[in-house]
Amino acid sequence: MTVIRLSNIVARSFWSVHQDIKQHGHTYYWLKGGRGSTKSSFISTEIPQLLIRNPDCHAVVLRKVGNTIKNSVYPQIQWGIEQLGLMNKFKYKTSPHEITYKATGQKILFFGCDDPQKIKSIKLPFGYIGVVWMEELDQFSGMEEI
Repeated sequence: MTVIRLSNIVARSFWSVHQDIKQHGHTYYWLKGGRGSTKSSFISTEIPQLLIRNPDCHAVVLRKVGNTIKNSVYPQIQWGIEQLGLMNKFKYKTSPHEITYKATGQKILFFGCDDPQKIKSIKLPFGYIGVVWMEELDQFSGMEEI
């Protein structure tokens, strides 16, 4: 068995955020940084860990436009799961995009905000949505839309 050291995966700039998330320090995290800041890489390793540690929790990943999911956040989460050495612990589906933790049935769901009705009617077989990742927040037209 390969041992994955999180200190080898999580960028130093996000290590304190990683620790804060583990301790449930905050409800919301607004991560700033430009291209190459490792924000998305960091988030894509945190979400699977959060699901594994919280067996009733599911995650939702949002982009402003739904057709950008297949080439952005979906493969990014797959990358994060791979970095954690957990690829065989998850099931991957592309229509619609979702990733399921096999051991519990927890889901990571992906939606575009261009059809808000789909987001309003999310139905899960158990548990709650405890994680929401809004990628490329600057593409939204202000806090009211968010």
